[in-house]
Amino acid sequence: MNKEFDKEIEDIRTAFEILEDGFNNLESKIMQEYIPEISKKGQIDEIGNTTDFLKRIEDNRNSVLKVQKNYIELLSMNNYIEEEAYEEENDKDILDVADRTAWSKENGNIRITTTRPDNSSSYPNIIPVAIFTEIVKTISDQFTRYNKEFIKTSTISSLMNDKIIKETNYKKSPNILVYSVIKVLIKEGILENKQDFKRMYVLNKKPEYIDDWLKRIC
Repeated sequence: MNKEFDKEIEDIRTAFEILEDGFNNLESKIMQEYIPEISKKGQIDEIGNTTDFLKRIEDNRNSVLKVQKNYIELLSMNNYIEEEAYEEENDKDILDVADRTAWSKENGNIRITTTRPDNSSSYPNIIPVAIFTEIVKTISDQFTRYNKEFIKTSTISSLMNDKIIKETNYKKSPNILVYSVIKVLIKEGILENKQDFKRMYVLNKKPEYIDDWLKRIC
């Protein structure tokens, strides 16, 4: 497929992310703030109406996820992306993924291996140390230099896109590489999920810690 469609395909990917995060945020606000508030006021009818509304929201979210899955399969069947490129969308619990992920330094590369949830197999990502280091520093800079409250895989992938394509074998899906690094950073306690948002990550360590950590491992 022609690469000139990259932007449009990425726009659709982003739209799915926004939809899912929006559903999650709405559900969280209703359950954590609105229902407790109306419960205190004894608004029994409103509690029932809100519960029904939540169920419809859940049904709508599931419908969106089905469309998203079909979209991923469409791209994969047309050999436009590797299905692993959408691994992050399929992962329900990043801490569980981090627990299933192991990493090591081997021959100038960082090898990151994640076992599938059913333990049927594992898949490795091999990243040159220089690229791994630059991805980590790019993530850190977003917080320290640009005062971002959170980062997303797609943001870092966009910033690193040309370099990853030029210097690694991940020509089709730079986001695979970025997400694999994020899994390591979650495992090491450097990043954590932003509350109520599946694919947003916040910094959990000071920049000095990250610099020292990189020196130790690289």
